[in-house]
Amino acid sequence: MTAPQDELQIAYRSRTVWFWSAVWPVALALRWFLGGDAAGPLDLWFLGIALLEANAVMTALRARRGLTLTAREVIWHKYEMRLSWANVTAVEQSARRDGTRLVVRVGEPDQALEEVAFPARLEVRADLRRFGAPVVLRAGSLARPAAEVVEIAERLRREYEPPSGVMRLSTGAVSPERDRARRSARLWVRLASAGFGVLLAAVIVSITAPAPAPQLTFAFKRTTGPGYMDQTLMMNNYGSTATAPSLTFVPLDWTGHVLPGVTVRTAYGSDRGLVVLPPRSTGADVLAFDGPGFRNVADVRVTVRHQEHPKQPAHAAGELQARRLIGTGYTEAGQDFDTVVVHNTNGVAVSVRLVCILWEDPPPGAAQQMVRSLPIGGLISMAPYAKIRVPVTEPVRSLARSCGSVKVYYSRSTDLVNV
Repeated sequence: MTAPQDELQIAYRSRTVWFWSAVWPVALALRWFLGGDAAGPLDLWFLGIALLEANAVMTALRARRGLTLTAREVIWHKYEMRLSWANVTAVEQSARRDGTRLVVRVGEPDQALEEVAFPARLEVRADLRRFGAPVVLRAGSLARPAAEVVEIAERLRREYEPPSGVMRLSTGAVSPERDRARRSARLWVRLASAGFGVLLAAVIVSITAPAPAPQLTFAFKRTTGPGYMDQTLMMNNYGSTATAPSLTFVPLDWTGHVLPGVTVRTAYGSDRGLVVLPPRSTGADVLAFDGPGFRNVADVRVTVRHQEHPKQPAHAAGELQARRLIGTGYTEAGQDFDTVVVHNTNGVAVSVRLVCILWEDPPPGAAQQMVRSLPIGGLISMAPYAKIRVPVTEPVRSLARSCGSVKVYYSRSTDLVNV
């Protein structure tokens, strides 16, 4: 039998009190993975998560203090909830399928709810609905046997006599330490409310604010090196959404002057909005020039005349490779092939197109120019990490040995193309 005590503190050792302190960093990591301004500005997410994480850690530390039983009341330190024995109807163990709980039942639940601030009040309401008690702890996580805690609590509850008169005024006062603890708990809970408010504001901003046009940069490479394609246009999308720009090209000479009469062709169709640039990724196209002085093209001026924002790819995606196959064996450039194998190495769904590029035999010192670009099949939808085989049909099949390059690029439906 435990000796009578005027005050007893029982620590609470449950690891579940750290649940929310682990959830919020994971939520921030997921938001970071989305990148850009998805679901709202990242700085607002940092602020909101910081407030929520601070409250979660402080709440967990208080919860570890557990319960304090005094001659006047029981205190649940998680929220510094003070329940007078006059309101407590029972302290008992409640057997559940997921383990035994120590519960503190009250006669007037509204008084218990008044002891905590929103949003902690939501958890107390949930415990009242599920267990019929505002204070619920796992019995096995208490620092002392639950039966012993129940015995002491029931003794204190029976011995409690409501004060009256002058005695009521003197005993109703709260010690400065406990008053500070109570006000501190309410402050941290309100910080959680502020954190939720900041996250809500971030989401509202992402919904209501117009999506900014992705920032695009372009770089033309007249020549590269052996084994690489000449006259390539590199395109960088620094935005958080995929974009399909329709581009206009103006050929320039070595001095930066416009070359009149020189026209531009593309291998992939970036001039018609066919090339999709994934968010925070790089894409390319191959340019060819026709007209008087086309060999003098040293650079191009690129203008975006229109942009569409396809849903795929939803996240950053790397360059894909196309491999030639005949029968069951892989082949190289200059050899026959009847199938192209494409592997989506990204963890997101994508839509792609394939082209066969025929190259000229350039004069000495000149950039090698594309002669023709022939599509292989149509638009292909690919699941994350999928690998597909695309059969080669005419006219590419009869020109297979002449395909200097077989390339794959992100694209979209021609029904949506802005011409």
